[in-house]
Parts: sequence; C-alpha cells; structure tokens
Amino acid sequence: MEIIPVLDILNGVVVRGVAGQREHYRPVDSQITSSCDPAVILQTVSSAFDLHRFYIADLDAIQFQQLNRCSLAELTRGKTSLIVDRGVRSPADVEELLDLGVDNVVVALETLDGLDTARMLVTTFGAERLFLSLDLKDGRPLAANSSWRTTEPFDIAQQLVDVGLQHLIVLDLAAVGVNEGTPTIELCQRLRSLLPGGSIITGGGVSGCEDLAKIATAGADGALVASALHDGRLSAEDVRAFHSL
Repeated sequence: MEIIPVLDILNGVVVRGVAGQREHYRPVDSQITSSCDPAVILQTVSSAFDLHRFYIADLDAIQFQQLNRCSLAELTRGKTSLIVDRGVRSPADVEELLDLGVDNVVVALETLDGLDTARMLVTTFGAERLFLSLDLKDGRPLAANSSWRTTEPFDIAQQLVDVGLQHLIVLDLAAVGVNEGTPTIELCQRLRSLLPGGSIITGGGVSGCEDLAKIATAGADGALVASALHDGRLSAEDVRAFHSL
C-alpha cells in the first residue's frame, strides 16, 4: 500500500486541515521543519520518509478559483509525482494543471457539476490522468450537483465509474486532522468491487499504524496522511513497513 503525504495549500502556504473547517485552518506546525513553504515541506517530507508521490489540495483554487500557479510549477520541478485537486470545473482547469507538469488531476465531487462534464473530461484527457474524489462530510456527499447531495456515496461512485473514471479518492473531510481514525473503511471495501482494474486511495483521521493497517485491510491501494507525519506519530520505519505491503 502506498503512503501519500498531503499538502493543503491556503494563502500560498501549507496549512493543517482540521475537520474541513477551512476558515480555521492555520499554517502547519511540524516537528520536521519550521517552514510552511510548500516546496520546502514537500522536499523535507520526501527526504525524511522516502516518499515520492504527493496529494496537493489547492484550497485557494478550490474555494476562490485562485490557482497557486507559481507554487505548483515549483513543486513539479522535482522528482516527486503530484496528484492535485484545484476544484476542477471545466476541461481548461485540467489542461492548465497538466501544462504545469502535474501528473494526475483530481475531479472532485465538491466542484464537479455532473456526469456530462465527467464524461467529457475522460474523453479529452483519458482515465489514467484523472482521479475522482468522492468528497464526503460526516458520511454525506459534499457535492456541487444538488441531486448527488441526497444520493448514497456508493451509487455516485458507480455512476462516475460507468462514465470511465477508474481511480478513486475517498475522503471524509470531517475526519481530516482530528486523529480519530478513518471513517471510510467500510465504503472502500464496497467500492473495491467496482474497480477491479482501478485504484482506491483513502485517508482522513490517520493517527498511527493501526489506522494504516485498517486501510490496507480494506483493500485500498493508498493512504493519504498529513498530521501523523508532522506530529511524529508515524516514523520513517512505520511508513516503510506499510509502503512495502
């Protein structure tokens, strides 16, 4: 199982996400670096834990459509691979990230307007470059499309897999940064049957090795981790043990 560090960028710096309450996010306080600069943190985490693929949430772009273009361009210059959520609303949003050198672009439920746009994105860019983010908050869909807000998350995923999306991120924002475990385990187990040839990544609330073990047992291909790396609750040895599974 792959361990994928998360960088949430807001106002140009890395912040600590807590329970999806973005108005309260503050610059990250890390044991491994005193910097909040995205490039410094990416390089520090990559070196400390020997990890080379990162998930980046550009909260300025997601909330205000103000892409941290310079920061992302700098992050793509290294040897790390990037999965970036910028709140995709159109093909132009995807194209801009790919032009910057981003490896994979997140198509997030939070900003996706419907199936037609998802189908267009798959046709234009191919399923391998795209990750569907099944965004939840307290188990309920966090969706731009009003009809999805009252639809079961599994059913939404099935609709979007049917239009061609094959790589899935499952994230409940209410669990992010609160260190109480990952609440999407059961859903990931169900979703595994939808994606025999695709991939599933989940996270939120990872507090240590026990949570990583549960994610691995659920059949996920990757785990998103942030706070536990910065707080020292996961060591390089812990990460290495799970990363090789």
